[in-house]
Amino acid sequence: MKKVVIIEDDTDIRNMITKFLSNHNYEVCSAADGKEGVNLCKNFLPDLIILDLMLPILSGDNVIKQLRTFTDIPVIVVSAKTMVQSKIDLLRLGADDYMTKPFNLFELLARIETNLKRSVQVFQKENIHLRYNDIEIEKCKVYIK
Repeated sequence: MKKVVIIEDDTDIRNMITKFLSNHNYEVCSAADGKEGVNLCKNFLPDLIILDLMLPILSGDNVIKQLRTFTDIPVIVVSAKTMVQSKIDLLRLGADDYMTKPFNLFELLARIETNLKRSVQVFQKENIHLRYNDIEIEKCKVYIK
């Protein structure tokens, strides 16, 4: 089951997305402000993050900056900001996708699936091979002796 973090201060929107994604077999955790959201991402280790921009305590822009210091997890920004330059700036800052509010939940689901598929393919392309004493890790498989 894939894990998603929703960082959204609007309770109704947060609950709507949470219920929808839970009904589509996602494990969902959410935060109501930016600082709580960053901490949640560090502890919950999601596969994808849905992020609002206009958040209390820590803005969405600053959330992305902090997230990118420790993870490359896909981030889909969902915001009421419609200016093209805002979208460009956020994508350059590290967002992977952008949706303007109001949005369709099925379009959000399609974007989630696409971003998750892309992130899995990138991970699978990497030839990971680590060895320490009797432990060997190769392409996500662990061998002992």
